[in-house]
Amino acid sequence: GPYGNIKTYVFSRTLKEADDAEIVSENAVEFVRDLKNQDGKEICLMGGGDFAKTLFEAGLIDEIGFNIHPLLLGAGVPLYLEMSRQINLELIDCKPFKNGCVYVLYRVKN
Repeated sequence: GPYGNIKTYVFSRTLKEADDAEIVSENAVEFVRDLKNQDGKEICLMGGGDFAKTLFEAGLIDEIGFNIHPLLLGAGVPLYLEMSRQINLELIDCKPFKNGCVYVLYRVKN
């Protein structure tokens, strides 16, 4: 699979199948909530827009990491859409890279 031995899920309303991954096409909130209640290690979710908004508003995101690139596009899909409440964050880690990128990791303060 794309991530070694890690169980991989793809959240999509349009995809019907994916190599080495299980497709989740309905109720991402319930799926992630159930997944968090299972035994195991951390869950890494990748995505923004509607997907992130839905999980943030359901209180299912504990940490959030960003790779910040030294580039302003001026257009495109927003990282996060307008939410019904403010999400407060606490900085956990910050790592600069030689190419000018910066990785930041925040804990979501609920």
